[in-house]
Amino acid sequence: MPRPRHHPNGRQAAEKLVRTAPLVSRWIERVLAAHDPPLTVAQYLALQAIADGKVVGAELARRAAVSPAAMSQLLTALEDAGMLTRDRLEDDRRRQPLSLTDHGTGTLRSAQTALRERLAGLLVDMPRAETDALARLLERLEASLGGTPPPPRPPRRPKRP
Repeated sequence: MPRPRHHPNGRQAAEKLVRTAPLVSRWIERVLAAHDPPLTVAQYLALQAIADGKVVGAELARRAAVSPAAMSQLLTALEDAGMLTRDRLEDDRRRQPLSLTDHGTGTLRSAQTALRERLAGLLVDMPRAETDALARLLERLEASLGGTPPPPRPPRRPKRP
């Protein structure tokens, strides 16, 4: 298989992303954990995906970056916390449309505000032109990542006796 061609600066940008993304992830995890109520990143992403519109099953799991089995448990936890409802369709019992409750909508908005404020504080010393450029580039990166499934997980290694 031929190697993909990369822009000469693409490797440098990828290296910077590899160094920066885990640090940003750690900030996001900690801000969400300190939120009231506390949320995991997967719960936050699921609430966001549900708020964005009709998304179900594997697509919701992909957008929340979890397996379909984990998504089922995650949805149960959010439902038990009163943040979402699962409707039952008479003609298709396998499909359960999801919607946020008022509590779920408020929790999502509050978490979005907390994240935006804490992360914006990290950018306060950057010139406006650079933060504007960063916002545009991250929007393009999000669109690119959103349309591309992540690489498959490697197979699990058998446990040694």
